[in-house]
Parts: sequence; structure tokens; C-alpha cells
Amino acid sequence: MNIQDFKIGLKTYPSEAPGWSGGVYYPRQAENASSETDQYISKQADGSYKIRSRMWTETEVTGFGIYPYVNSVLFSYKTGLKDGEWTVTFSNPGDEALCVNCYADEVLMIRDEEVLPYSEKSVSFTVYSIHEVTSLQFFVSDDATCIDDAKDRCLYIKDIEYKECPNKTPGDKPYIFLASDSTVQTYEKFYYPQTGWGQVFQNYFCPDEELHECMSDDKVYPQCHVYEKNSIAIENRSIGARSSRSFIDEGKWNALLMRARPGDYCFIQWAHNDATAVRPNRYVCPEDFDFFLMKYINSCKSRGIYPILVTPVSRRNCDDNNGDFPMSFKEYRDVMLEVGKRENVPVVDLCLMSNEYMKKVGGEEAKNLHLWCPAGAYPDGAYADGVSDNTHLQEYGALVYARMVARALLDMEGFKEIDKLKPLINLGSEPQKKVIHTIPKPVNKEVPSGFSLQELNIENKIANFLLIWNDVEGATSYNVYRKGSVDFQFFPLRSVSSSEKKSEAVLPFMLPAADVYQVKVTAVFEDGRESEPSRIIEFRA
Repeated sequence: MNIQDFKIGLKTYPSEAPGWSGGVYYPRQAENASSETDQYISKQADGSYKIRSRMWTETEVTGFGIYPYVNSVLFSYKTGLKDGEWTVTFSNPGDEALCVNCYADEVLMIRDEEVLPYSEKSVSFTVYSIHEVTSLQFFVSDDATCIDDAKDRCLYIKDIEYKECPNKTPGDKPYIFLASDSTVQTYEKFYYPQTGWGQVFQNYFCPDEELHECMSDDKVYPQCHVYEKNSIAIENRSIGARSSRSFIDEGKWNALLMRARPGDYCFIQWAHNDATAVRPNRYVCPEDFDFFLMKYINSCKSRGIYPILVTPVSRRNCDDNNGDFPMSFKEYRDVMLEVGKRENVPVVDLCLMSNEYMKKVGGEEAKNLHLWCPAGAYPDGAYADGVSDNTHLQEYGALVYARMVARALLDMEGFKEIDKLKPLINLGSEPQKKVIHTIPKPVNKEVPSGFSLQELNIENKIANFLLIWNDVEGATSYNVYRKGSVDFQFFPLRSVSSSEKKSEAVLPFMLPAADVYQVKVTAVFEDGRESEPSRIIEFRA
């Protein structure tokens, strides 16, 4: 392909980020200064193109919003909503190795690929496009943390080849793909009884058929699990701390589309993390939620995949509302219902069903649905010290809500694709709660209990992880400490106010990757007194 076949523009970020306003963070906005494009790209004598880039990463003041910015040329090509294989041939006329990168529709598809001196290297990747026009942006890595420290770096492109992938054919049985967050995710045994409803959804399909469970073949992240039976398979690609925005930005939607075939189904449940404005990289305001949902819907429909929207599981939010259960994420639910009606896409209103169910059984019984368990109930796992979590589910709640989703499919009318699933659904009997036997032990009520780590994720040499612990009565704040492999003592990681702790089911933290860490937490009281530390968690990042 001749590079001149592309529409060539320029994507830069000249203006500073507006920053925080009204509780929302606004990053830099891209601008297209086409008049300056010639300063960033030039044709060389050997026919290759020299491309100049400037890359830096800004972290907003709270430390949770991380934004890589690249000033460089943008190559745009009309692909349609198709699957296409790209092959980029880089050259390196210099005497030092180059580490090249490529964004395709803002998803990092080539990461620090080394091109040796005086050599050429071809790198291929597949884009399952969610836009009519696919855009490529190439750059060389830079550790700069502000635009003033970023250096102009050059790379060389010999050729860009695009080849549309052959149309996929339907599989021998339908696959149900699940794209969602931690309320749907599959968990390791260590975290039991924590369970996402997607982890047990297979219970309500063909229960008499033998089940084979394994990690997804692509192994892009360990939470991807396949539950396969003779007549149907469910692939749970849900992962905690993601939103409709970040699931796409991290390439996880591209990876799902790579697996899906015509005739498959994709259940899409978002809102829990979209609604978290204090976490900028994943926040999606209700006004923009429609825009992101349409990316999922259009990219499914164009490939013969059936999208099904699922409104988010309600939180057990009665404790601070005089025993009442206000509907969680109502604005996002309303958008899903409206989009489903407008686009003729099935909607399972799990938000309403879960909310009504909790109202029916009451606040105390609802603890059995969510991740509440006493100390000693599961002595060998993450929640040995007990846990009180109003957002995530335990196994009984996951079974109850998965069954609700299955029942909603049986009751749904007007969708031929849903009718094809109905013969495979078997609700069976209602889930039964397990009897919990605790192992009594002395408890210091001033020490934070239920301390555990969730959802460790490493991106761009940064380890992002979530910590959870139970509230301590009378505590005004909490101190979280960390210790690296070469440290002789614990150092403060950050302080968490009691109000922040109460407002978040789990709390995000980050550390530089490539080390083994220990973390612990203490409670701080009004008189300045600090409790004994919680148990220590050790993990490799």
C-alpha cells in the first residue's frame, strides 16, 4: 500500500489540561494542526518516511488519572466496521536501536517493538474496527512526565499494508460473551465466596450436559474463563475496575471481537465504574454513555453478533438510606433502556430486578447476596478476617442474579435471536444459601479487618490495584503502608479519609511495577492514636 493512499493529518495536544472542575477531570484535548504536518513527516531518498513524534505522560493531582499524550502524524484509512490485518514495515538507518509504538484508534497495538540499527522489521496486528475510518499514530517511547521534558524522536516507516480479514463463519454452537466489570467477573478460589454472576451463568443452560471450564485460549488476562457444554459455551471476559470507556481503550473489546463469530451473543453490562468520576481514566458521564454503548452495539451488529444490554446490578445501599434501597446508577440504566428501545436491542433490566429483590427480602437478608461474611468463615482465603462489601457479590447472590438474567431471557418477546436461546435455558430450582461455620478467634475491633487485594493490573510499568477492608468504628482516617523487596521498613503509601472509605467499595492504589511488595493498613482515631496494623498482603507487580 502506498502511504499516500492514507489521509495524513496531525494530532497534537498543545493546550494544557483544564484539570478538575465540578468533581470531574478534563484532560488535554487533541487538535489537528494540518498546516504543520510537513514538520512531522518527510519522505527520504530510499522511499521511506521519517516521522517525528513527541510523547509524554501526565498524571493528574490525585495520581489515579494517567494520560499518555503523543504529538505525531495521524494516518487515516476508510476500512468500515471490518476486521483487518495491518503490517507495518519499520526501518532504522541509525546506529542505535529504536523502540517503536503504534496506536490504532487510540488502542496501543504495537508496544516498544525494537528495531535494530541498520535494519528493517515488519510488525503485524489485527484491528477489529469500531469506526468507519481507522487511524494509526506512530511514536517512539519517552519517559517524560510533562511536555517540556519530552524530546522530539524519529522513526522510519517503509510501508503500511492493510488486508481485510476473510469473513468469519458461524461456529458449531452459540457462544455467549460477557463484557462487564467485577460484578460479573470470574474469580480465583482464593477470593471465594466472591463470585460474579457471569461465573455461574452457565448453571442455567443445559444443566445435564458435561461442563468443561478453562481459561480463554488467547490468555490476554487471567479473568477470561470459558464454560463450555455440548450445546453452548459462555466466555466471561469481564474484569474488575473497567468501564465502557476503559474496556475499549485497553484493547479488551478488540480481543473479544477477535474471538466472536456471527451468530454469537454479547451481553454488555456497564455503569459501576463509568459512574466513578474520581477515577478519570474510566469515568463516563451519563450524557456520553450513549456514545460508548453505540461503539459496542455497532461493532457487534456489523459482524453478525447479537448485542444484549444488561443494566447494572444494584448496590446494597440501604444502610445510609434509612433502610430504603434507592436505585443504583439510575441515570445509566435509563440511557441503556433508551438505547435499547431506539436501536431495537434486547435489554435485561437487572438493575430494576436486583433492586426490587433487595427491597423484598430486606437489608439484613441482602447481605447474603453481597460480599458480607464474618471473620473465620473462610479462613484460608482473601476474606479470612471477614468482609463487608455492598457492591460485589458472593456466590449465593451471583446465582440469584444470574438466574434473574436467564429468566428475563425466557420472558423476553419480539427478538428472534433470543428465541434461539430459550430452548437451552433451564432455571431449575432457586439457589440455596450455604450454612457458614465460623472459627472463633479473639478480635481487636480497632484493627482493620477484611484487608485484601483485588484486581492487580500492570500497564505502562505501573501496577494499579484495589484494596478493600472493613470500616473501623470511630476511625477518622486510615494509613496504608507499603514495603518493597529492598526496603528495611514500611513507608506510607497514602492516607484515606473515613468519608472516602465509606464512599468507595474498593480503593485504588498504584506503585511502580517490577518489584515484590507488602502492604498493610492501620486505623487513625480522632485523638491521633493509630491502631495496630492489619494483616500483611504480599504480591508481585
